[in-house]
Amino acid sequence: MFTETRINRDDVIGIACEGKLSESELEQMHALLHERLASVEEPGLVVDLTNFQGYTGLAAMREDFKMDTAHRNDFSRIAVVGEAAWQHWGTTLAKALTHAEMRWFEASALDAAAEWAGGV
Repeated sequence: MFTETRINRDDVIGIACEGKLSESELEQMHALLHERLASVEEPGLVVDLTNFQGYTGLAAMREDFKMDTAHRNDFSRIAVVGEAAWQHWGTTLAKALTHAEMRWFEASALDAAAEWAGGV
């Protein structure tokens, strides 16, 4: 599942992913991003993957890739927060899918991630 997290900035969108994400959950996330992007131009994005365990299947992975490529030019900075080494490596690989600056943060640095995503 995913939840929108409240970041104390108007120019940053926050998303937290937990457990395994399904294709339908990623479609809902995509719709939420469209809604938020309609009100602010090139916001920052904080994606908290601390409790993320992966995808329910290939369809979910395809939906995530589709969302990533659809929004490759929409964000100024993307902060990925997590604890697992594969999340850090994934952030490095994902830089090829976006024009946004990307940086990985330890789970304990969520506030710093939000500040950085907002351009501070």
